Amino acid sequence: MLIGDFMNLALFGVLCVQVCVYFEIFCKDRLWAKCFVAWIWIMEVIQTVLIVIDAIRVFGNGWGDKQALDGVGLVWFSVPLMTGIISLSVQIFFAWRIWVLSQAFWIPAAVISVSIVQCMGGIWAGIRAHQVNTFIQLQEQVFTTTSVWLGGSATADLIIAGSLVFYIHRSQPDGLASNPMYIRILRLIVESGSLCAVVAVIALALYLGYRHFNYHLAPSIALSKLYSNSLLVILNSRVFMGRIPLLESSDGINTFSLLDTPSMDARLRNMAAVDRTQRVSTRHGSTKRGAYIRPFE
Repeated sequence: MLIGDFMNLALFGVLCVQVCVYFEIFCKDRLWAKCFVAWIWIMEVIQTVLIVIDAIRVFGNGWGDKQALDGVGLVWFSVPLMTGIISLSVQIFFAWRIWVLSQAFWIPAAVISVSIVQCMGGIWAGIRAHQVNTFIQLQEQVFTTTSVWLGGSATADLIIAGSLVFYIHRSQPDGLASNPMYIRILRLIVESGSLCAVVAVIALALYLGYRHFNYHLAPSIALSKLYSNSLLVILNSRVFMGRIPLLESSDGINTFSLLDTPSMDARLRNMAAVDRTQRVSTRHGSTKRGAYIRPFE
């Protein structure tokens, strides 16, 4: 539990930095997108406060007290319940992105269905944990619902990562497969989606393999922060993933914006065209100051 608390707090610091970067650089994004990011951050603040309160209760005021260590406390609300809601929100966002890219209904519907199932599993696991209120009896009482929660999270993450890579790769313009910026996009999507799935699988494996222990709490406590950070990494990658213009550049191009809805083919062509244009402009010394944001190379 203490390891999970440390991981959660560390990832919360990373998330705060990412949220500041997002609102500083992408202040002209659509209002619903900014509200969505704010909603995720507020949820994470609440969860972090609850986790800190529980940590003080167990490792501070209750140090050496076996009854305090065995008590569920606020974990029933901060971990399964809130993580289920946060992961559902992030997975629905990526399901929407899959629909924009594919214009197909069945994969986003599958993602949303699995996400709702895992969210309901997390909520019910939290309610049952609150009723039981002791970790000793927790494994037997919430075994099925916790398995549904963690297994559903991993399944939805794998579907999201695979679908985004497939549709982006299918929509690539000719000759762009070897473009370093394009490769970074695919790598980031795979890594961010797979990381959440791997951590969810690890938590599920620990839960199933050590039914009389609570080793699964460490990855489970940090899981929601991984979802939130993966969302912000994708949104903020518009800055760091190549020579990408500002939202209001002189030529009006907004390349690879995850919040715009043109076809991926058009966005990738714009991305390649902007990269070529800037290289030519730089070669002739005509690049305008402030027109582009360069990556940290």
